[in-house]
Amino acid sequence: MTNLPALKQLPAPLRSLIRPMFFAAIGLHALLLFTPLPSEQKPKKADDKENPVKITQLPTAKPASRPRLAKPSLPKITRPRSSAAPAVAVPRSPTTPSSSDAGKATDTTTKDPFADFPHYPGSVPNYQGIENLRVASGASLASVVAHFRKELPDQKFTLSDESEPNTFKVSKGGVSYFLSVIDDGSQIVYLLGAEKLDKDKLAKIKKGDVVGIPKELGDIAKELDTTYSISSDNSATSLDVVEGSGSAFFKSDPDYPSNEVYVDGISETRAVGGQSPAQVYQALQPVLKKFDSANETDSYGGGALYELKKGKFTGYLSLVPGRAGGTVAVVWTKRP
Repeated sequence: MTNLPALKQLPAPLRSLIRPMFFAAIGLHALLLFTPLPSEQKPKKADDKENPVKITQLPTAKPASRPRLAKPSLPKITRPRSSAAPAVAVPRSPTTPSSSDAGKATDTTTKDPFADFPHYPGSVPNYQGIENLRVASGASLASVVAHFRKELPDQKFTLSDESEPNTFKVSKGGVSYFLSVIDDGSQIVYLLGAEKLDKDKLAKIKKGDVVGIPKELGDIAKELDTTYSISSDNSATSLDVVEGSGSAFFKSDPDYPSNEVYVDGISETRAVGGQSPAQVYQALQPVLKKFDSANETDSYGGGALYELKKGKFTGYLSLVPGRAGGTVAVVWTKRP
């Protein structure tokens, strides 16, 4: 730089300052070059304290409770009775088929829950004149019992063992019967009915000393339940019959004198309101026609007594006037 023509014309004192000034300028530029630039200033947050917002919590009001409505009490419907002290209902026999659904049907075409009962293949009915007493020819006791243990649950029947060997209680649709399977030494016999069967009773049946109760006799009460939409628990008492006739059908329980029970031989009773004995007799024609014969034979307890025959069995039906114009039906397993 000292050789430049312009510099040579400067005075010597000034030329001596050029070099230091040059390096000083370079140093200043370098200092400026490496000095960090200040970062962008962040925007200042608004000072919440300058304009504070006051938050006030509103009081929470409980929703108005809905008034509780009192449940109306329904009037209890009872069967009309006389002013006399009510009698305790006659206890039903544990061997009598019961139907908790009786009265729900409105016509006589209601399907029998036992219509699809799975009888043993090849079994022959009507043994000794009893429809549901069957012979399983050529079968073994074990095979017949095994058949029912498998097929009955498959057909939606409820099967429970009784205390007697090879004896069961079979239920479906609110109806129950006993199923007894017997080996009499020469063949297998089984009975589906309201009563249990054992070897002694089977021997008497074969001799003609004892005749089994046919299913049709139990169907009489079921027909009344269906036709008049009444409950199978609506058995008659002495308060249902005309005064003075009660002793023909009911008596005091020896163990509990305040209770009453049926006289010997009665299977079922029903109280039918608002129907005369003649009307009830006509309503029972569908089931009475299933007997070999059904004829009026006598009078008993103030009403007609009908003799019912089925095979070797003879049963009876009483239709007597009830109080308030109704009828009391009484089914007998023997002549009263």
